[in-house]
Amino acid sequence: MNMLLALLGAGSGGVLIAIGAAANARLRQTLNSAIAAAAINFIAGFTTLALLMILQVLPIPPLDRLLAVPWWAFLGGFLGAAFVTLSTLVVPKLGLTTTTLSVVCSQMILSVVIDRLGWFSIAPRPITASRIIAIGLLVLAIALTQLDRNPNRASQAIVPKIN
Repeated sequence: MNMLLALLGAGSGGVLIAIGAAANARLRQTLNSAIAAAAINFIAGFTTLALLMILQVLPIPPLDRLLAVPWWAFLGGFLGAAFVTLSTLVVPKLGLTTTTLSVVCSQMILSVVIDRLGWFSIAPRPITASRIIAIGLLVLAIALTQLDRNPNRASQAIVPKIN
């Protein structure tokens, strides 16, 4: 996969996460339950992936390969459920922009540590000045989004609200 395609894929993932976080926050608000909203999110995701495998759009790997998977690789589902649940709770409080920036900033910090230490079978990479500057800029971006936290401004939105 070339670099441009990889960046487009990652960027598309970011778009989908932002839309999903907003949708899940609305689902939580309607259901009045972060756990129920997260559960519905994962039921819908499981159903989609199962259909894609049944229709053979996605290949079904041999089940014997599961025995070769390290135990910690199964944490993704648990961690994903925790992330979705936390997102449904904090988006209404922080807003989507600050939530997203906070998520990306914390991802960046831990990613630098994981890269440096080579955890989870990741090839080690050095901590560089550009990575530290990137983290600093994310922290600055979070701070900047908080400068205009005036609850009265919500009614003065430039873009119409989508219900």
